[in-house]
Amino acid sequence: MIKILALCMGIFLIYGCATKPGPNLSSKAALINPNYSTKNEVLLYLGPPVQAFMRQDGKEEWYYYYRVQNFWENFPIIRDHKGEDYTEILKIVFDAEKVVEVTYYTVENPAKTRR
Repeated sequence: MIKILALCMGIFLIYGCATKPGPNLSSKAALINPNYSTKNEVLLYLGPPVQAFMRQDGKEEWYYYYRVQNFWENFPIIRDHKGEDYTEILKIVFDAEKVVEVTYYTVENPAKTRR
C-alpha cells in the first residue's frame, strides 16, 4: 500500500511540475524582421492575429497573446505561492505589406503582484 501511495505521489509531483508548452511568442518574434518580413510570412509563422487594428496613420497593428499558467494555478491555496502566471504579448506593425515594428513583452497577473 505504501508503494502505491509513493508511486501516486511521485506521478502527482512530476505532473505538477510540468508546464504545458505554448506557442512561445518570444521565439517566433525573433523570426520576424522589421523592414524585411511581410504579412504573408507573419501569417505563416503565427497564423491569424488575435486582434488587428488600423491606425490613423494608415499602419496596421496585429496582436498575439498567450497566457502562461502552470498546473498549480488550479489549486486555490497553492496558486498564490507557486507557479507562473503571466501573459506574453506580441505586437506587429505593418506599413502596407511590410513589417515596420515588432514588440514583445510580458504582463504579470495583477492579483499575484499585489501580495
